[in-house]
Amino acid sequence: MRRANEVQNKGLRDQRSHPLEARAVRCPFFEEVLVAFCRAYPVKKMVPSDRIQANCICTCEGFDDCPVFREVIAKLNSGRSGAHGGTQETNGPGSSGDQRELH
Repeated sequence: MRRANEVQNKGLRDQRSHPLEARAVRCPFFEEVLVAFCRAYPVKKMVPSDRIQANCICTCEGFDDCPVFREVIAKLNSGRSGAHGGTQETNGPGSSGDQRELH
């Protein structure tokens, strides 16, 4: 809520001080940021990359302690062991190579 008030007040101040920019091509409140999200989590919550903490479990060696990661890997492994015939290669979250969406 505080961020919304800051953006609104800053944007309004900007428009008052620069009335010609009010007719700009795009909205002065539009902002582009690089975001990150977990493909394995059921809800895609976008987190701005500048807000990710250095000790975040997703970005360090302990990522395999994440319960969501473990659940997805267990499902992938059970799918492989239950397949008849040849095994089908499926990449898990954070792996390199062919990136497939998890549903």
